[in-house]
Amino acid sequence: MVRHRREPGSLGLDVLRKRYPDAKDPLKAWLPDRPPFRQGLPELEKLESELEAVQKRRGKVVLYCHDDMDGIAGLFVGLRILGAEGFLTSHIIPNRGKDDYGLLPERMEGVVESGDLLLTVDFGCSAVEGVEWAKGRGARVVVTDHHTLNPPLPKPHAMIDPQAVGGPATELAGCGVIYAALTELFPRWQRDPMIIAAVALGTISDRVPIYSWNRHMLGLFDGLRINSLPAGMRVILGSWPRKDGSWTAQQVRQQVTSTIGKGTDSGIDEMIDFMTSDDVRLCAAAWKTMQERSEHRAQLLSEIVSRAMLEKDPQADAMGLTLVYLGEVQPGMGGSVASKLCSIYGRGAIVVARRSDGAIVGEARSMGDWDMAAFLVGMREHFTSAGGHVRAAGFSAEVGTWPKIHELMLTRMATFPTRKVPPPHVDLRLRELPDPSELECLSPFGPGFPPPAVKMGKQRYLMQYGSGSTFWAISDESGE
Repeated sequence: MVRHRREPGSLGLDVLRKRYPDAKDPLKAWLPDRPPFRQGLPELEKLESELEAVQKRRGKVVLYCHDDMDGIAGLFVGLRILGAEGFLTSHIIPNRGKDDYGLLPERMEGVVESGDLLLTVDFGCSAVEGVEWAKGRGARVVVTDHHTLNPPLPKPHAMIDPQAVGGPATELAGCGVIYAALTELFPRWQRDPMIIAAVALGTISDRVPIYSWNRHMLGLFDGLRINSLPAGMRVILGSWPRKDGSWTAQQVRQQVTSTIGKGTDSGIDEMIDFMTSDDVRLCAAAWKTMQERSEHRAQLLSEIVSRAMLEKDPQADAMGLTLVYLGEVQPGMGGSVASKLCSIYGRGAIVVARRSDGAIVGEARSMGDWDMAAFLVGMREHFTSAGGHVRAAGFSAEVGTWPKIHELMLTRMATFPTRKVPPPHVDLRLRELPDPSELECLSPFGPGFPPPAVKMGKQRYLMQYGSGSTFWAISDESGE
């Protein structure tokens, strides 16, 4: 049983009753015990059979991950569990500066061999060509992913993507999917501190809802003590804002995920070695370097966002979506720009750029108003690759194709169904504002579980975080 070390008082229980109106036990709905992961993971038994078979034939498991913190966290989980269980392992991390999205034959060449098991982490559900290439080389292929399933789908030997069956498992991040799958097969790893820390970081970084099944894993993280972890993990968690108190997903992304970064000049490629290193001085020095790089990226991001606000497409604007073409920008920056624009304008945003090799790449983010995966994958024949989920997706395309893609996007926007961004939530209606510290026990707050909001008279107050404390502020924002 997961026990929260800060049990909600009467005011906190009132908030939970408002947020879980149909639950017999709001506390259990908020912080569930270990979920029935097996029910939400299609074809898990096939992964079990494939792992048994590859071990018998002495092949290796090649883990091919997405190159963001969610994918790296999932890769860490896979390497740690499978390595300790006696499997031969290898891995592939894409290069955001030059690689298209998906399983690329040129990256698998010389790594994936006949008799191997290719196990994807946090992507692969749209990698039709890559899956066929690996199968053609005599490898077995199992996809683990959490992204939206939009035809045409690949035909691996098994696909573990909760989107195929629906339910609460669809909210898992990519690292959550492989954690759930492998800890069902190898239960002794369910509460491993290093794995729990990695899954918490990957889940928060990927902006998935932090309720239901994700909340269970964050509940395990809440009780984690960092002293027994390797130096690299301790450095990361040492930067975690108010780890032993009340925190928000946004704070973690700002202070930890952004420090690591992604793409060129980031620490993403170093993370596997970093998280397992026990060299205190080396890890401290590496983290300081990442922080310095992060400060430079933050300044660059501010400049690019300012330019993007001036150059956004007026036709797309009129249809309720922010679309901007930026030319060549630093790899890994497009998603951050799209997220900023999404927050500024309160609606979906697509940022398109030109890679150094001339290829076109796009990053899309959404408030839930635009289903970005469906929007982009619906134009899959015009891209070299595309994929994602409702709130985050991306694509790549050949050199010189932006004018045509631009017109296609505008045409598709005109008839594409969208959802309204929901109005700001209100948890309590009170005559006076309570001490916000009474509600800190409900943290962490983030997507799907925002900070509490109180209506007093005609004003709405949102609980916000300052320097080491919480306070109430008049706001119409969700706080997610």
